[in-house]
Amino acid sequence: MNRLPDFDGLRFVFCLGIATFHYAFLIPIENQTVAAIILRFAYFTDIFFIVSGLFLARGRSRVWNRRSYVAFIGKRLARIYPLHVAAFSCFVLISVLTAYGFLHLHSYQPDMSWRNALAQLFLVQSWGFSSSMAYNYVTWSLSALLLMYLCFPFWDMLVDRWGRGLLLAGVAVALLGGDVLSRRMGAPSITRAHLSDIGLLRALPSFLFGMWLAKGPHISMPAWLIRLGLIACVLVFLFFAPPAAAGEPPVLEGVPRLLFLYVFTTLLYAASIRKVWTPLQWPGFERLSRYSFGVYILHPLVGFVFFRLFSPSWVHGTASALVLIAAGVIAVVLVAAVSYRLFENPVNRWLTGKINAWMSRGGDSSGRVASQAGSA
Repeated sequence: MNRLPDFDGLRFVFCLGIATFHYAFLIPIENQTVAAIILRFAYFTDIFFIVSGLFLARGRSRVWNRRSYVAFIGKRLARIYPLHVAAFSCFVLISVLTAYGFLHLHSYQPDMSWRNALAQLFLVQSWGFSSSMAYNYVTWSLSALLLMYLCFPFWDMLVDRWGRGLLLAGVAVALLGGDVLSRRMGAPSITRAHLSDIGLLRALPSFLFGMWLAKGPHISMPAWLIRLGLIACVLVFLFFAPPAAAGEPPVLEGVPRLLFLYVFTTLLYAASIRKVWTPLQWPGFERLSRYSFGVYILHPLVGFVFFRLFSPSWVHGTASALVLIAAGVIAVVLVAAVSYRLFENPVNRWLTGKINAWMSRGGDSSGRVASQAGSA
């Protein structure tokens, strides 16, 4: 399977963007134009789901059976679960120490709910079982993605049997139905479904769209049109501020946001397939992209510590706010790099080796599992 260098860059950039987005809530940014652009970094979470579906569906041909299914899920968990448990344990420790008076943290309310803790530990909090914003709040997306992993082999078999059009129908139903259901459950739109603890509704259409994109024939489009389309998407991202109700951010929400991101991802995928140059093909991104998952999972914990060591009260104006946020993002990249080398990658390789050995002992040559493509 050919690499898609643009998506190495995209994964790393969107993880930096999500960290910046969350840190901007901790540091006041006076310039409203800059603040509005950073608010649009929320779009990157939806790209996360598209890319996950895209890379899994691009894996080599599979023959699914019970053994290959278990191995597939095992490898996915080996990739995401160890670092999740490590970060979650740190947040639990902070909550316990604060609740019992060993730590005195300004404006921090410890979560002592066993229901929330168990739901987040087992990554089911976005299935409607508990508060998805407890402890390490970004793992609501891992919870939603875990359900996508569990269902992926079944969708893969259905597509092989009934064709790619089934996926497109699924995208339409999940997109429109998910938006209606999200609103009925109290969320403003499908792109905020996680705020009502049903983040799976937000993930589903984008994951299916990524699968649909990967399963189809290569997109035939002239290079100049791809470049023009990508430039237009960047301009929309940076400057388009739709009318918003009082107190709401000037960003695309709901179905319009997802449709916009589907167009962008399709164009970027076409650029990668056609070898059309984009800045995301910078060679350094291939190396940095391995830290993407660590940046995503660890940035709430690193930010929790960093912005208590370096107080937001030091900020005077937009420039100093951006410098402090950038310093926090650099700190999390460094922590993620150390985590990858000393913990994340060694544990993943060990667990994957155990799974491969188990598969070999089963003597099942037909149960081919997904290749390692696309991290969560």
